[in-house]
Amino acid sequence: MTFYTYEDACEGTITRAEAEAEIAKHDCEGGFKAFLAEVGDRAEYLGKEVLDWLGY
Repeated sequence: MTFYTYEDACEGTITRAEAEAEIAKHDCEGGFKAFLAEVGDRAEYLGKEVLDWLGY
């Protein structure tokens, strides 16, 4: 899924695989495993959850 603005990304829903791929693009300590530990292991996430976790 492609989002064109920050607001669209925050309101959008993405799959677990899309969240994992986006987190993999960043050099985050703990990577996707750390994300799962903090946010939870689900089939879908709000874009805001991923962006907040990444620090945007």
